[in-house]
Amino acid sequence: MAYAQPLSINEAPDAAKPILEAIEEKFGQSMNIFSTLAHQPDVLGGMTQINDGLQNDLPAKYRELAYYKASQLNSCDYCSHYHRQAAKKAGLSEQQLDSMNVSAGDLFDDKEQAVLKYAEQLTTKANVDASVVKELKLFLNEKQLVTLAAAVALANFTNRVNHGLDIELP
Repeated sequence: MAYAQPLSINEAPDAAKPILEAIEEKFGQSMNIFSTLAHQPDVLGGMTQINDGLQNDLPAKYRELAYYKASQLNSCDYCSHYHRQAAKKAGLSEQQLDSMNVSAGDLFDDKEQAVLKYAEQLTTKANVDASVVKELKLFLNEKQLVTLAAAVALANFTNRVNHGLDIELP
């Protein structure tokens, strides 16, 4: 059972209500992570603002690949559930998502392998080898690299919020 209960829009603090309404409009449903973070509207607003910023310049395929990889490494079933759907929508196959191993060279091209390495290193070591960044800079500009770092960081943040509050899938 969740350690903090998700709030309905009517139960949420006034500052959280428009954010929750926008989330329902955007996704067509309420999601427990957002409804739970509504207890603290500033955190909810900050997280959604970062999430919105990630949508602008990095190809969705790379963003979702990195997010899903981090969520898999952290065993976050909640984030893996939603981001698997987003990754498929972004063009990743079921076979790729079932095998998030960097060494699965026949499933991932060089760019995707570089994204996987980056997500894995940042998630497991909180650091990234310069050689991996060099690979990424062959096809990502600095703005996109910043977005990739933020996507992996947000994945790790949401994974830990989900685990720390035992947030459940609806």
